[in-house]
Amino acid sequence: MRRSVVVLLAAGFLVAGAVAPPASAAPGDPLPGWEPRPEEAHREVSVAPSGRVFVDANSEPGYKPISYLEHGYRNDWVRTETEGASWAGLATGADGYAVDVRFTVDGPARYRVHDGEAWSDIATFYDGEVREATMDANSAGDVAVVLKLSDPRRTMLARLPHGGEWVVQELRYVYTDYPADVVINEQGKTTAVWAVGFSTPTDYYSRIVRTSVRAGTTSEGRRQLVGTVNRTGENTQLHLAIDSDGRGRETIIARNRVWRQPHTSEPHEYQMRIGIRGLLATGESTTRVVWPVATETGYSIRSVRFEDSGRRPQTTLWSHALPPSQCRTGAGIGAIALGIGMVPGGRSYVAAGIERGVDSDGVCPDIASFLVVDRRDSVLNEQPLGYFAVGDEFQVAAAAAGPVVVEFKNWDDHADPISEDQPDGRYSMQFFNR
Repeated sequence: MRRSVVVLLAAGFLVAGAVAPPASAAPGDPLPGWEPRPEEAHREVSVAPSGRVFVDANSEPGYKPISYLEHGYRNDWVRTETEGASWAGLATGADGYAVDVRFTVDGPARYRVHDGEAWSDIATFYDGEVREATMDANSAGDVAVVLKLSDPRRTMLARLPHGGEWVVQELRYVYTDYPADVVINEQGKTTAVWAVGFSTPTDYYSRIVRTSVRAGTTSEGRRQLVGTVNRTGENTQLHLAIDSDGRGRETIIARNRVWRQPHTSEPHEYQMRIGIRGLLATGESTTRVVWPVATETGYSIRSVRFEDSGRRPQTTLWSHALPPSQCRTGAGIGAIALGIGMVPGGRSYVAAGIERGVDSDGVCPDIASFLVVDRRDSVLNEQPLGYFAVGDEFQVAAAAAGPVVVEFKNWDDHADPISEDQPDGRYSMQFFNR
């Protein structure tokens, strides 16, 4: 199951039942005892089913240097200072196990392991020049990372089984300019997917290709052509994502198309067209795909849910009219931010917001919401999130129990940084009842 947006399931250190919310709390209500945590740095977040929350914080270039690892429950947090990074990924597993992966541009890939008590010293698992990375992990804490190198013709696949040693191998003929993603399923099988561009006299396309490596081996499976995407038009950006449900069935999004395996042993079947910038999240037997839609009159979030081998009809989860003209700075789907998480049972958590301009007169409304969606596509609750800044998607972290965490940028880079109207911190992290 996906663990870079829908963060890992993990067993934590708290006693059973300690995280149960009050009986009166509705799904998606702010969680009592969990204070919002502003910070001047983006944080990767992972939630364990016991309620333990792991955080990896790194500030952006040009701002106050902030870099630490943190874990806690309610308002009791333990912080470990660490070195800064250009990129970081965070995963958790059973018994308080956690893995933090990071690199600085053109530097080696490094990691630390939390054994349930403390973080290990930082160590290198790939001593080369890394430019980009994509990471995923399963509920056991097995980790898979795709490393794009400074050498434009080389991409590496690195895997760390829970409690084991890193295995690093080259993904042959996967160049650094190919969009790529990776998923590791509950059985430990790692699948990489990438897009190979090509053109005709009139159009530009991408072939979507996948390969997999099973746990305990280094042998790549047969490379498979999933499908082809037309990238000609006003917006040629290729958004590529792969996820796997708890039973090992993969779903792939490439730009505006969706493919899915009906069974783990069968090829991916083309499912449908969606809007570009789609996101997906998975549970034990459920996969939900969401995407933003913009029209001349407003914005909406569309969704479709796959259950086992079936597919429910498309539905609109959230919509909003255009903000007042004096409040608009963006247009189209670029003015919408989106995030999604899911717990194993299939309940989904969606965060969405619409960009607005700097507001000196108090007339521009905050348009950002946190939605709880059940397996029948009904919205159970909607909570306002307050001001947010477009630039990063919402991060929604959910697990088998404990809080649902929403992390997003809430700093207006164009406003006076010392104004009393400026939010306290560049990023907000809020906690909700699952």
